[in-house]
Amino acid sequence: MQNLEIHEEKGVEFLFSPLFSEISFLRHAFSTRRGGVSKESFRSLNLGASEGEDPAHVKENRRRFFEVAGLKPTKIVEVRQVHGAKVINALDIPEGGDIEADGIVTNTPGIFVAVQTADCLPVLVADPVKCAVAAVHVGRRGLASGVLEAVVLRMKACFGSEAEDLIAALGPAISGKCYEVGEECIPPFQQRYSRWRDFCIPLMGGKWLLDLPQAARLQLVSAGLSEGRIGSASYCTFSESARFFSYRRDGSPTGRLLSAIGIV
Repeated sequence: MQNLEIHEEKGVEFLFSPLFSEISFLRHAFSTRRGGVSKESFRSLNLGASEGEDPAHVKENRRRFFEVAGLKPTKIVEVRQVHGAKVINALDIPEGGDIEADGIVTNTPGIFVAVQTADCLPVLVADPVKCAVAAVHVGRRGLASGVLEAVVLRMKACFGSEAEDLIAALGPAISGKCYEVGEECIPPFQQRYSRWRDFCIPLMGGKWLLDLPQAARLQLVSAGLSEGRIGSASYCTFSESARFFSYRRDGSPTGRLLSAIGIV
Protein backbone atom coordinates (compact mmCIF):
# COMPACT_ATOMS: atom_id res chain seq x y z
CA MET A 1 0.00 0.00 0.00
CA GLN A 2 1.59 3.26 -1.15
CA ASN A 3 0.52 6.81 -0.37
CA LEU A 4 -0.07 9.52 -2.93
CA GLU A 5 2.82 11.92 -3.54
CA ILE A 6 2.47 15.71 -3.73
CA HIS A 7 4.01 17.67 -6.59
CA GLU A 8 3.92 21.39 -7.33
CA GLU A 9 4.86 23.29 -10.46
CA LYS A 10 4.18 26.92 -11.41
CA GLY A 11 2.16 27.28 -8.21
CA VAL A 12 -0.21 24.44 -9.15
CA GLU A 13 -0.30 21.47 -6.82
CA PHE A 14 -1.32 17.94 -7.78
CA LEU A 15 -1.01 14.37 -6.48
CA PHE A 16 0.01 11.16 -8.17
CA SER A 17 0.34 7.51 -7.22
CA PRO A 18 3.78 5.84 -7.27
CA LEU A 19 2.01 2.57 -8.11
CA PHE A 20 1.54 3.90 -11.64
CA SER A 21 5.08 5.22 -12.08
CA GLU A 22 6.41 2.13 -13.87
CA ILE A 23 3.65 2.08 -16.50
CA SER A 24 5.15 3.92 -19.47
CA PHE A 25 1.92 4.34 -21.45
CA LEU A 26 0.05 5.93 -18.56
CA ARG A 27 -0.46 9.49 -17.34
CA HIS A 28 -2.63 10.43 -14.37
CA ALA A 29 -3.14 13.04 -11.65
CA PHE A 30 -5.39 14.00 -8.74
CA SER A 31 -5.96 17.74 -8.29
CA THR A 32 -5.94 19.86 -5.14
CA ARG A 33 -7.46 23.32 -4.73
CA ARG A 34 -4.12 25.17 -4.95
CA GLY A 35 -2.86 27.15 -7.92
CA GLY A 36 -5.91 28.39 -9.82
CA VAL A 37 -7.71 31.66 -10.58
CA SER A 38 -11.14 31.07 -9.01
CA LYS A 39 -12.40 33.44 -6.32
CA GLU A 40 -14.23 33.28 -2.98
CA SER A 41 -15.71 29.86 -2.15
CA PHE A 42 -14.17 28.37 -5.32
CA ARG A 43 -10.68 29.54 -4.47
CA SER A 44 -8.62 28.65 -6.31
CA LEU A 45 -8.16 25.60 -8.57
CA ASN A 46 -11.82 24.72 -9.05
CA LEU A 47 -12.06 22.21 -11.89
CA GLY A 48 -15.83 21.75 -12.03
CA ALA A 49 -18.71 23.88 -13.24
CA SER A 50 -20.77 25.12 -10.30
CA GLU A 51 -23.54 27.65 -9.91
CA GLY A 52 -21.96 31.05 -9.33
CA GLU A 53 -18.58 30.09 -10.80
CA ASP A 54 -17.14 31.81 -13.88
CA PRO A 55 -16.75 29.21 -16.67
CA ALA A 56 -13.65 31.06 -17.86
CA HIS A 57 -12.01 30.40 -14.50
CA VAL A 58 -12.73 26.68 -14.75
CA LYS A 59 -11.33 26.58 -18.28
CA GLU A 60 -8.11 28.30 -17.21
CA ASN A 61 -7.81 26.13 -14.11
CA ARG A 62 -8.13 22.99 -16.21
CA ARG A 63 -5.54 24.23 -18.65
CA ARG A 64 -3.10 24.81 -15.80
CA PHE A 65 -3.80 21.46 -14.16
CA PHE A 66 -3.37 19.38 -17.30
CA GLU A 67 -0.26 21.30 -18.31
CA VAL A 68 1.68 21.04 -15.05
CA ALA A 69 0.64 17.42 -14.45
CA GLY A 70 2.00 16.45 -17.87
CA LEU A 71 -1.37 15.31 -19.17
CA LYS A 72 -1.90 15.92 -22.88
CA PRO A 73 -5.37 14.65 -23.74
CA THR A 74 -6.82 14.89 -27.22
CA LYS A 75 -10.19 14.47 -25.50
CA ILE A 76 -11.43 14.53 -21.90
CA VAL A 77 -14.40 12.26 -21.22
CA GLU A 78 -16.66 12.79 -18.22
CA VAL A 79 -20.15 11.64 -17.25
CA ARG A 80 -23.00 12.99 -15.13
CA GLN A 81 -22.27 11.30 -11.82
CA VAL A 82 -25.33 9.90 -10.05
CA HIS A 83 -23.93 7.81 -7.17
CA GLY A 84 -24.71 4.52 -8.88
CA ALA A 85 -22.85 1.52 -10.25
CA LYS A 86 -23.09 2.09 -14.01
CA VAL A 87 -19.77 1.91 -15.86
CA ILE A 88 -19.47 2.94 -19.51
CA ASN A 89 -16.85 2.72 -22.26
CA ALA A 90 -15.68 6.19 -23.28
CA LEU A 91 -16.26 5.30 -26.93
CA ASP A 92 -19.96 4.72 -26.20
CA ILE A 93 -20.45 8.32 -25.06
CA PRO A 94 -21.58 10.53 -27.98
CA GLU A 95 -19.99 13.92 -28.49
CA GLY A 96 -21.67 16.31 -26.10
CA GLY A 97 -23.69 13.45 -24.64
CA ASP A 98 -25.15 13.79 -21.16
CA ILE A 99 -24.66 10.24 -19.89
CA GLU A 100 -25.44 9.14 -16.33
CA ALA A 101 -22.73 6.87 -14.92
CA ASP A 102 -20.07 6.72 -12.21
CA GLY A 103 -17.28 4.87 -13.98
CA ILE A 104 -15.60 5.31 -17.37
CA VAL A 105 -13.19 2.88 -19.05
CA THR A 106 -11.00 3.27 -22.13
CA ASN A 107 -8.09 1.74 -24.00
CA THR A 108 -7.92 4.48 -26.64
CA PRO A 109 -4.72 6.57 -26.68
CA GLY A 110 -5.31 10.28 -26.20
CA ILE A 111 -8.63 9.88 -24.41
CA PHE A 112 -8.45 10.81 -20.74
CA VAL A 113 -11.28 9.74 -18.46
CA ALA A 114 -12.02 11.87 -15.41
CA VAL A 115 -14.30 12.18 -12.38
CA GLN A 116 -15.13 15.13 -10.13
CA THR A 117 -15.28 14.90 -6.34
CA ALA A 118 -15.62 17.05 -3.22
CA ASP A 119 -15.60 14.35 -0.49
CA CYS A 120 -16.49 11.20 -2.45
CA LEU A 121 -13.63 8.88 -3.32
CA PRO A 122 -11.98 9.05 -6.76
CA VAL A 123 -10.45 5.76 -7.87
CA LEU A 124 -8.17 5.42 -10.90
CA VAL A 125 -7.53 1.93 -12.29
CA ALA A 126 -4.94 0.72 -14.79
CA ASP A 127 -4.31 -2.56 -16.58
CA PRO A 128 -0.61 -2.60 -17.58
CA VAL A 129 -1.11 -5.85 -19.54
CA LYS A 130 -4.06 -4.87 -21.76
CA CYS A 131 -3.21 -1.13 -21.76
CA ALA A 132 -6.55 0.02 -20.41
CA VAL A 133 -7.65 2.48 -17.70
CA ALA A 134 -10.69 3.57 -15.71
CA ALA A 135 -11.82 6.54 -13.62
CA VAL A 136 -14.45 5.92 -10.96
CA HIS A 137 -16.56 8.21 -8.75
CA VAL A 138 -17.11 6.26 -5.53
CA GLY A 139 -19.66 7.52 -3.03
CA ARG A 140 -21.60 5.78 -0.28
CA ARG A 141 -24.48 4.63 -2.50
CA GLY A 142 -22.15 3.61 -5.32
CA LEU A 143 -20.09 1.44 -3.00
CA ALA A 144 -23.20 -0.17 -1.56
CA SER A 145 -24.26 -0.94 -5.15
CA GLY A 146 -20.88 -2.46 -6.09
CA VAL A 147 -19.49 0.18 -8.45
CA LEU A 148 -15.88 -1.01 -8.12
CA GLU A 149 -16.83 -4.60 -8.79
CA ALA A 150 -18.70 -3.30 -11.85
CA VAL A 151 -15.54 -1.56 -13.08
CA VAL A 152 -13.50 -4.76 -12.85
CA LEU A 153 -16.17 -6.68 -14.75
CA ARG A 154 -16.48 -3.94 -17.37
CA MET A 155 -12.74 -3.86 -18.01
CA LYS A 156 -12.77 -7.63 -18.47
CA ALA A 157 -15.72 -7.46 -20.86
CA CYS A 158 -14.32 -4.58 -22.92
CA PHE A 159 -10.59 -5.31 -22.93
CA GLY A 160 -10.07 -8.81 -21.58
CA SER A 161 -8.56 -7.46 -18.34
CA GLU A 162 -7.87 -9.90 -15.52
CA ALA A 163 -8.48 -8.62 -12.00
CA GLU A 164 -5.09 -9.81 -10.73
CA ASP A 165 -3.35 -7.59 -13.30
CA LEU A 166 -5.17 -4.41 -12.28
CA ILE A 167 -3.68 -1.58 -10.21
CA ALA A 168 -5.90 0.91 -8.37
CA ALA A 169 -5.05 4.28 -6.84
CA LEU A 170 -7.43 5.77 -4.26
CA GLY A 171 -7.52 9.56 -4.29
CA PRO A 172 -8.29 12.17 -1.64
CA ALA A 173 -11.69 11.73 0.04
CA ILE A 174 -13.42 12.26 3.34
CA SER A 175 -11.81 9.98 5.92
CA GLY A 176 -13.52 7.44 8.11
CA LYS A 177 -13.02 9.52 11.23
CA CYS A 178 -14.89 12.47 9.66
CA TYR A 179 -17.73 10.81 7.75
CA GLU A 180 -20.72 10.50 10.07
CA VAL A 181 -23.92 8.93 8.72
CA GLY A 182 -27.28 7.81 10.06
CA GLU A 183 -28.02 4.20 10.93
CA GLU A 184 -30.24 3.88 7.86
CA CYS A 185 -27.06 3.98 5.72
CA ILE A 186 -25.55 0.84 7.25
CA PRO A 187 -27.82 -2.09 6.18
CA PRO A 188 -26.72 -2.04 2.49
CA PHE A 189 -23.11 -2.54 3.62
CA GLN A 190 -24.09 -5.27 6.07
CA GLN A 191 -25.74 -7.12 3.18
CA ARG A 192 -22.80 -6.79 0.76
CA TYR A 193 -19.76 -7.06 3.06
CA SER A 194 -19.02 -9.88 5.50
CA ARG A 195 -16.38 -7.58 7.03
CA TRP A 196 -18.62 -4.54 7.30
CA ARG A 197 -17.53 -3.93 10.90
CA ASP A 198 -14.04 -3.10 9.58
CA PHE A 199 -15.33 0.22 8.24
CA CYS A 200 -18.63 0.88 10.06
CA ILE A 201 -18.10 2.22 13.60
CA PRO A 202 -21.14 2.86 15.85
CA LEU A 203 -21.48 6.15 17.72
CA MET A 204 -24.10 7.44 20.16
CA GLY A 205 -27.63 8.32 19.10
CA GLY A 206 -27.91 6.05 16.08
CA LYS A 207 -24.97 7.63 14.28
CA TRP A 208 -22.10 5.77 12.61
CA LEU A 209 -18.69 6.53 11.16
CA LEU A 210 -18.32 5.16 7.64
CA ASP A 211 -14.82 4.63 6.20
CA LEU A 212 -15.31 4.88 2.43
CA PRO A 213 -11.65 4.22 1.50
CA GLN A 214 -11.54 1.05 3.58
CA ALA A 215 -14.83 -0.17 2.13
CA ALA A 216 -13.49 0.53 -1.37
CA ARG A 217 -10.32 -1.40 -0.63
CA LEU A 218 -12.31 -4.42 0.55
CA GLN A 219 -14.52 -4.28 -2.53
CA LEU A 220 -11.50 -4.19 -4.85
CA VAL A 221 -9.93 -7.16 -3.06
CA SER A 222 -13.23 -9.03 -3.28
CA ALA A 223 -13.25 -8.30 -7.02
CA GLY A 224 -9.84 -9.97 -7.37
CA LEU A 225 -7.22 -7.23 -6.96
CA SER A 226 -4.16 -7.86 -4.80
CA GLU A 227 -3.84 -5.76 -1.62
CA GLY A 228 -0.37 -4.69 -2.72
CA ARG A 229 -1.75 -3.25 -5.97
CA ILE A 230 -4.16 -0.86 -4.27
CA GLY A 231 -2.79 2.54 -3.32
CA SER A 232 -3.75 4.34 -0.13
CA ALA A 233 -6.20 7.25 0.12
CA SER A 234 -3.88 9.17 2.40
CA TYR A 235 -5.53 12.62 2.42
CA CYS A 236 -8.82 13.73 3.99
CA THR A 237 -10.80 16.31 2.03
CA PHE A 238 -12.93 17.28 5.04
CA SER A 239 -10.10 17.95 7.50
CA GLU A 240 -7.60 19.56 5.10
CA SER A 241 -9.43 22.74 4.13
CA ALA A 242 -6.36 24.52 2.74
CA ARG A 243 -5.73 21.74 0.22
CA PHE A 244 -9.12 20.25 -0.75
CA PHE A 245 -12.72 21.18 -1.46
CA SER A 246 -15.31 19.51 0.76
CA TYR A 247 -19.06 19.68 0.21
CA ARG A 248 -19.80 18.28 3.67
CA ARG A 249 -17.55 20.87 5.35
CA ASP A 250 -18.37 23.95 3.26
CA GLY A 251 -21.81 23.26 1.77
CA SER A 252 -22.87 24.84 -1.49
CA PRO A 253 -21.36 26.47 -3.42
CA THR A 254 -17.97 24.82 -3.32
CA GLY A 255 -15.44 23.76 -5.92
CA ARG A 256 -14.63 20.36 -7.37
CA LEU A 257 -11.47 18.30 -7.53
CA LEU A 258 -10.65 16.39 -10.71
CA SER A 259 -8.99 12.99 -11.01
CA ALA A 260 -7.89 11.99 -14.52
CA ILE A 261 -6.13 9.09 -16.20
CA GLY A 262 -5.29 8.28 -19.79
CA ILE A 263 -3.12 6.44 -22.30
CA VAL A 264 -0.48 8.27 -24.30
